[in-house]
Amino acid sequence: MRAKTLNTVWEMRTYDVWGNSKNGFEVNDICQQGTVYLTLRVQVANEGTLYEFAYAHPSNRQLQKVFGFHGVIDIDGDDTIVYVNRSCDGYPLGELHLVSHESLSPISWERKELE
Repeated sequence: MRAKTLNTVWEMRTYDVWGNSKNGFEVNDICQQGTVYLTLRVQVANEGTLYEFAYAHPSNRQLQKVFGFHGVIDIDGDDTIVYVNRSCDGYPLGELHLVSHESLSPISWERKELE
C-alpha cells in the first residue's frame, strides 16, 4: 500500500517587487526566507495502467498559508519549483524550491541529502 501523504522540505523565497498592476510588475530582488515543511497528499495518475505513478504537489491552501495571502492565487512551475502570484493582478508573491526529494512527479521516494 502506498503512503497517503508525503513529508517534504522546501526553501522559501520572497521578492522585492517594483511596478504596479497597470504597468506590470518586475522582481527587483529575491530574498531567502528559510525552510518550509509541507505534508502533501499523494495522488495517483493513470491508475490501473502500466503507466501508473504517484505524484504530489502543494495545495492552493498550503501555498496561500505559506505566503500569507488568502485570496486567489496563480501557480506556475513544476514538481520541484513552484511560483506563486496573486491572481487579481499578477503580483509575484514568491517561490518554493523542493530540497527533500529529487522529484514529486513521479515521486522519487529517495530523499535528497539535506545539507
